[in-house]
Amino acid sequence: MSAGPRLPRTRPVPVPAAPVSPQDELTYETFYGLHEKPFSLSPDPKVVYHSTSHDRAAQKMLDSIRHHGGLVVVTGESGIGKTTLCRSVIDQLDRRTLTSFLSDPSVSVEDLLKTVLVDVGVISSEDLARGPLMQASRQELTDTLRSFLGSLAALQASAVVIMDDAHNLSLDVLDEIRALVDFDGASRVVQIVLVGQPHLVSTLERSELKPLAQRITHRVELGPLLADEIAGYVTHRLAIAGTSPRVEFDDGALARVFELSRGVPRLVNLICDRALALGHELSASVIDEDLVDAAAEEIEVGPADSKARRLLRFVAAAIVLTLLMLVGAMAAAFVFRSQLSRAIIQWEAIPQVPGGPVPRVPAPLAPIPQPPS
Repeated sequence: MSAGPRLPRTRPVPVPAAPVSPQDELTYETFYGLHEKPFSLSPDPKVVYHSTSHDRAAQKMLDSIRHHGGLVVVTGESGIGKTTLCRSVIDQLDRRTLTSFLSDPSVSVEDLLKTVLVDVGVISSEDLARGPLMQASRQELTDTLRSFLGSLAALQASAVVIMDDAHNLSLDVLDEIRALVDFDGASRVVQIVLVGQPHLVSTLERSELKPLAQRITHRVELGPLLADEIAGYVTHRLAIAGTSPRVEFDDGALARVFELSRGVPRLVNLICDRALALGHELSASVIDEDLVDAAAEEIEVGPADSKARRLLRFVAAAIVLTLLMLVGAMAAAFVFRSQLSRAIIQWEAIPQVPGGPVPRVPAPLAPIPQPPS
């Protein structure tokens, strides 16, 4: 059977591409000599900046975990870097400390138990999906976990369960955490770390959670960056993203970043990331205060009305200048008061310039008498 006629090959007609400007071809990372975004929001331990608050909180967590201190509560405002802190602490633990990090506060008790079992290596995810524990009850999961934890003491090992956004955990899950702490008892092979926003403390003080609150052995609070740490934080981030970055933030920009962000790292990252994008559009090698203001205005962070701020600074400067001039004039008058007095006396003694002749005003005419009627 012969093959059919072969169709001639046709060459595709090239479609002209839309003109692209050099600026559009570059991202700001390429433009500034960076190999990644320096102000990413991902909680990557490699970008940790060792601020005073971070190092203090990390040391407290490590001390508690290494000494099996029971229940630890870590609090801080949203965006302060709690998740990054926890991942940084996990990286510093030894191999005898098994860790489980839970970032979803909406988990059920069953999901909590399954996640911990997988994280500490009791079962694999595949075993959980297809093995005998796929349809396991809460009690079966609890018994499996407790049996494993009971074996850690003989191995001179321990486990740490860190629960992020713990302020959103259900009462059911919090009660299961209390049960785990109670089961551990004096052996202290399980360390529970609850991480959340400041109102987590008031949540744990509720009457129904009092048994859990009584197990708290350490409280750790993570604070914002200080004003004099902003420059180091920004420089550190840029250095991680590129060995020789071709951009810098001037002093005014750094001061404005702190003012707008109040030292909260997430806000610092958002502002700086947008400021770099705007700087790239303008081919600016220095990020100044105006670029920071524009960035903050675009992402709606803080009162970034730069025109109003410039007008306010101008008025304030004018007032200060006027006051300085008045003070200077008063000081000069005091220093040269004798010369000034003589000048005034001489000025008063000068005779007035005589005026011209006084114009004569004609006398009014007498009224004409009325004729008799």
